[in-house]
Amino acid sequence: MQRQLLWVGHIIRMSSNRLPRRLLYSKLQEGRRSRGGQMKRFSDHVKLLLKKCQIAPGQFEALAADRDEWRDACKVGLVTFSVNYGQEAEARRLRRHTISSPPTASTRCHICDKIG
Repeated sequence: MQRQLLWVGHIIRMSSNRLPRRLLYSKLQEGRRSRGGQMKRFSDHVKLLLKKCQIAPGQFEALAADRDEWRDACKVGLVTFSVNYGQEAEARRLRRHTISSPPTASTRCHICDKIG
């Protein structure tokens, strides 16, 4: 994630005619995307990455313009992500272990309705 964030910052600082920058902001020129499950675009991945690291998508371009500020924001975001991920993993683990076992399945007689 750190390398991906640093790469995105590098792309933002590129001139607008470079291919990686054009891919980040590209949309379909003609035609439509296929129906059903959509393929994730690069910009969708970047937005998800920024959300995980709690970097506002509206301000990441301004942050990325200054390399040192972007690095600091990435480090803080990654620390925040790892802390949140650890807490969520622990909560999932606790939920998994505290679920009571389902009642044992017993058979009923279809004639007299007694449990057998």
